[in-house]
Amino acid sequence: MSILRNISTGRLPAPALMVRTGVHIALGMLGVILVAQTISAEWGLPAQSLMQVVAVYTGISVFVCIQLRNHMPQRNFGAANFLTLIRAVIVSLFAGIVGHSSLVPEMGAWLLVYVGTIALILDGIDGWIARRLRLHSLFGARFDLEVDAAFIFILSLLVWDSGKVGAWVLLGGAMRYLFVFAGCAIRALRQPLPPNRRRQIACVIQTATLLFSLSPDVQPIVASSANGVALTILIISFGRDVRLLLASERAAGIHP
Repeated sequence: MSILRNISTGRLPAPALMVRTGVHIALGMLGVILVAQTISAEWGLPAQSLMQVVAVYTGISVFVCIQLRNHMPQRNFGAANFLTLIRAVIVSLFAGIVGHSSLVPEMGAWLLVYVGTIALILDGIDGWIARRLRLHSLFGARFDLEVDAAFIFILSLLVWDSGKVGAWVLLGGAMRYLFVFAGCAIRALRQPLPPNRRRQIACVIQTATLLFSLSPDVQPIVASSANGVALTILIISFGRDVRLLLASERAAGIHP
């Protein structure tokens, strides 16, 4: 329980919210394990695959518990966060494929592309629902952001694992985490960024390009070219955010 405590206010999320969130997380874990076991049996994946799936989903669950206090004053987990949790389940299942891509049959590869596309579509729907039903919260925004980042990172690992693109493709997947790491040393980078359509588009392009690269029919030269363009767009987007934050630092007189 202490992990959920808001140190700044001393408040805990409402008991009903904690219970409902716990139920959602538990059902997600059950679904993750059942689907992962089915896939492993069908594709002949090793036991390590299931461990990878559970590890990623557990990490996401811990994040949810830690950040839940920021969902106040909402009293329900909410439809938007439920869709984000479904995306988290999909991301966790994809994580189980990392390192075992050679065992995935062609039909399985197409299935990954289709399911990944569904996750990408849900990424647009959950935000719309949150705004439409006024369910938005700091928790929901952060939850959505971190699931996006995890999805891009895992997709970049899968594309690299496929052998179609060199290790440089991992830079796109690591971009968010490099940004957070830099923020540990540079205070200006820890400031909140205002919503920005350009940032959203760059994220969608990166995700869609990685999914496209996983298609069995896509040749290495095409995958490399497409990812090169997508990575360039992502770097430019992050670069503009960094410049904006540093400019805000100078204007406000904030120092690292």
